[in-house]
Amino acid sequence: MQTVVDGVLTNYEVFNAKQADTLVILHGWGSSLKFWIPIAKQLDPDLRIILLDLPSFGSTAPLPNNPNIPEYTLFVNAFTKKLKLSRFTLCGHSFGGQVTLDYALKFPSDLKSIILISPAVVRERSKSAKFKILLAKVLRPLFSILPKHSFERFLGWYTPRDYSNSTEYQRRVLQKIVVYDLKPFLNQVKAPVDIIWGSEDFVIPYMGKYLAENIPDSHLHVIYGTNHLIYLTHPKQLIENLNQIIDLQYA
Repeated sequence: MQTVVDGVLTNYEVFNAKQADTLVILHGWGSSLKFWIPIAKQLDPDLRIILLDLPSFGSTAPLPNNPNIPEYTLFVNAFTKKLKLSRFTLCGHSFGGQVTLDYALKFPSDLKSIILISPAVVRERSKSAKFKILLAKVLRPLFSILPKHSFERFLGWYTPRDYSNSTEYQRRVLQKIVVYDLKPFLNQVKAPVDIIWGSEDFVIPYMGKYLAENIPDSHLHVIYGTNHLIYLTHPKQLIENLNQIIDLQYA
């Protein structure tokens, strides 16, 4: 279904529409809500599930100008206000997790809790990371003949495919969000937080434990043997974790 949010044609889907308790799910970069439909259909039927195409993805139009995370956060807030949501749970994967955490910092009274799935919230680059990126540009042809994911393993959270597979508009956005770092604000999160992380996540490695240690009232759930795209590689385990979290929150 579609609506207009602050002048932006917006696409979303609703499951279990008659239920009052609500979970809103935000997809990651380069994705859309259609990849989350199989997940939504297997979540607790006592919960209303809302999937949202973020601006410039799926069937939602772009935001005006050159937005950054704050503009995406304001868009999600306007969307939830239009649907008259209150005390809902906000869930986001990767880039969607970045928006979710930013939302929790800016609109804590809206939320019952948040769920972060492999969230891209710490964006700082060490000297070694910068060197790896420079070196990778030189060695890029080598990775074309190496095993799958070797390039991502080498670079860690930096993924050039995000850039090359994006539109010109999305590339301008991406250049901003990859330096939008929420690390200084982790201890200011007021909503209860559940963090789901894949043990083999080489896109944003080794951050699940760090986030759980630095975000108040947070709990870490590790899904072993999976990478950054948990919803594609291990949907059953992700659904089990989400339903367990939901059951505890709405018991």
